[in-house]
Amino acid sequence: MSLTKQPKGDFQRVPKSEYPQDNQSIYCDYNEAFIGYDQIRQPHGLENILKILRQSKVPIDEQNVLEGGFGTGAYLDNIRHHVQMINGVEGSDEGYQQTLQKVNNATNVQLQKGNILQLSFPDKSFHAYMVNQVLHHLDNRNYFQSINVFLSETSRVLKPGGQLIINTCSQDQLDPNSGSYWHYKYIYPAAYSIQKHYILIKELEIRLESLGFIEINRTISPEKIFCQRYYEDPSIALEPEFRKGDSTYSFLSEVEIEESNCRLREAIEEGSVYEVMNRATTIAAEIGEAVIVSARKI
Repeated sequence: MSLTKQPKGDFQRVPKSEYPQDNQSIYCDYNEAFIGYDQIRQPHGLENILKILRQSKVPIDEQNVLEGGFGTGAYLDNIRHHVQMINGVEGSDEGYQQTLQKVNNATNVQLQKGNILQLSFPDKSFHAYMVNQVLHHLDNRNYFQSINVFLSETSRVLKPGGQLIINTCSQDQLDPNSGSYWHYKYIYPAAYSIQKHYILIKELEIRLESLGFIEINRTISPEKIFCQRYYEDPSIALEPEFRKGDSTYSFLSEVEIEESNCRLREAIEEGSVYEVMNRATTIAAEIGEAVIVSARKI
């Protein structure tokens, strides 16, 4: 499926006050999803994120970094070992509590509950700001106006020369028939739905450029998003714990989930699922499972 480029239009039609006052997903309950999240997901692209941070004129161990929507803290808990200070903003209670336990009172970590569209930090606070698989959980009305609000807040809190790192996915990666995730073939209605919540990479780059960001780059990481079992055992997608770890399932009713499970069970019995898995693995090796868009504030 190829989606038409979202028209640029008037991006100011929805007042900021209409957006949720926390950092919760508009379609997924992460207080529930995060309970077993780390058993299903991996912090994809960590090495590339660290590489981007090291490209700054400010040495990485002198940087003050912000992560928006830090989830269960998988990225933050790793990156804190490399930087001088890392702040995190998260909307879910479950993610906030899990991250508190991970960082274990680390002196260079400051966490808060909050909203990435209304950051509480002063202007020009951070050398870098990263969001990992977060933007598709924002409101996508009016041609993704919420992303304009996010980018405006990003520009405000970054220091001159500061870096923005956005870990997201392309439309090609999300395609249920020719993308990087084999299980999307069996939940294709949800896959098409979630595609609509991802801004096109090119459109994101255009908006960054319009705000004066420079050195806008794309990076495709060879790392994987899901746990290793996902790539070997198709029955994992039949388990409720896996479904909680992939917000795409939020677009399916219980009846639709059972229908998708029936399709998958039949494919497992026939053996056809393994061809689907192998094809997705080959495609992912070519186009990746995610895209890291990075840019520098002037």
